[in-house]
Amino acid sequence: MPSTARRPPATRPRARATSASNVSVMAITVTGRIDDSEGPPAAERPYTGAGGSKRGKHMITGSIVAAVLAATLVSAPVEPIETGVAAGPFDSAVDRRGRVYVTEGDALIRLTPRGRRTTVASFPSRVVPAPARLPDGTPRGGPVRMPPVPSAVTMGPDGAFYVGELTGFPFPPGRARVWRVVPGHPPQVYAGGFTAVVDLDWGPGGLYVLEIAKHGLLSGDRTGALVRVERHGRRATVASAGLSAPSGLTIRNGVAYVTTCGDCPGEGTVRSFPLPSA
Repeated sequence: MPSTARRPPATRPRARATSASNVSVMAITVTGRIDDSEGPPAAERPYTGAGGSKRGKHMITGSIVAAVLAATLVSAPVEPIETGVAAGPFDSAVDRRGRVYVTEGDALIRLTPRGRRTTVASFPSRVVPAPARLPDGTPRGGPVRMPPVPSAVTMGPDGAFYVGELTGFPFPPGRARVWRVVPGHPPQVYAGGFTAVVDLDWGPGGLYVLEIAKHGLLSGDRTGALVRVERHGRRATVASAGLSAPSGLTIRNGVAYVTTCGDCPGEGTVRSFPLPSA
């Protein structure tokens, strides 16, 4: 488990939002999607891919998470999501040549301005134990194929892409991973042991990973976490208290901006966390 940072940074709400799902410091007014009226940088401009518009991950992931959280809070059974159905796009990033990459289904896809698609990397499913008896007759503890659900992508300072997993049903704690992807090479696991990753960004000291529910989507606990991955795999929990179902992360000028409560209309907030220097 990630250790708790010795000196947790001060926090304060930055804005009240309606179902806040993502944040950009270029447009601090958050209404469930980014306001582009201020002219965002290229990495945040709209793209066109199969199935949706930019930042589609927060709408789709939010729908999945809202359904799971609602079911667990009323002790209703949670069934596996239908297999064979492509989900996404979830997130996007732009390389140094201006090419757009999106996470969709179980893959990282490169898009051209004319909409041509190239699969850069595919991520494997895994077999995990069922948390309870399933409608198809699978007993508790029986094998369940869990899709990766790559929900976040960002480009690292080394030029590689880093892709985080939400994971699919049964959303086991500690089984989400962050992959390092160099186009033209097989993806490699950069770090593991996370739970329900929904966003990534680089900041002081390393890669920051946002978990929407640090105890698992089936736990009924909405508390998330912002975790820093340092060199050699060392981790530190930067923030957790007050992060209810966080869903979006942006880091600018040494400050992390996190949206919370992305599935509860009228209650979403944007919180800021000053980050310690490296």
